[in-house]
Amino acid sequence: MNQRGIMNPLLIPLILAGLLCIGMSVATYLYYTKFVDQRDNVDAKIERAVDLATTDQKTKLETEFREKEKLPNKTYTTPSIYGSVKLTFPKTWSSFVNDSGSTLDYYAHPDVVPSKGVNYALRMSVSEKQFATEAKRYEQLVKRGDLTAQSITVAGTTGTRFDGLLKKDQEGILVMFPLRDTTLKVWTENKDYKGDFESILKLLTFVP
Repeated sequence: MNQRGIMNPLLIPLILAGLLCIGMSVATYLYYTKFVDQRDNVDAKIERAVDLATTDQKTKLETEFREKEKLPNKTYTTPSIYGSVKLTFPKTWSSFVNDSGSTLDYYAHPDVVPSKGVNYALRMSVSEKQFATEAKRYEQLVKRGDLTAQSITVAGTTGTRFDGLLKKDQEGILVMFPLRDTTLKVWTENKDYKGDFESILKLLTFVP
């Protein structure tokens, strides 16, 4: 301001020029920093990108191979006294059957069937207990919210499907049906095999 209180007309352009200069300096610095980073690290970044793409592709191919290896499926059919239950499962799984003559327990798992200490990929049983008695075992788990229950129909027979925590450290899916004066149960004890189990359910058959 001069002595008469009038602003110097050159002051505003000077301020704007200063701000523009500062802005250009910041932009130049950021651009240069990015340029240096790209120049010094581009090879490493390309290598990481290639490694990531290679890992993803390898994982995808391994998954596809495992799925193809499961085909064609194998089947197991129980004796007629147990309702001729037919299970269709991946051919890469092994199975074991314990038939007492009045009850039957079936186990299946990828590669080999461990004798214990594992949550099996597939279980099936025919017990002498009636359906209502077997279903009652899971009522408390449903009330507690550990399991969800819904109806399911197979071979014209309506049963119950349970999803969730079947017991401690055992999350899976279980279906049960009245089978004459016995109860048929089919389930997976391991959530990692839910996809396989859904396919098994679609092909499940038995004679009521």
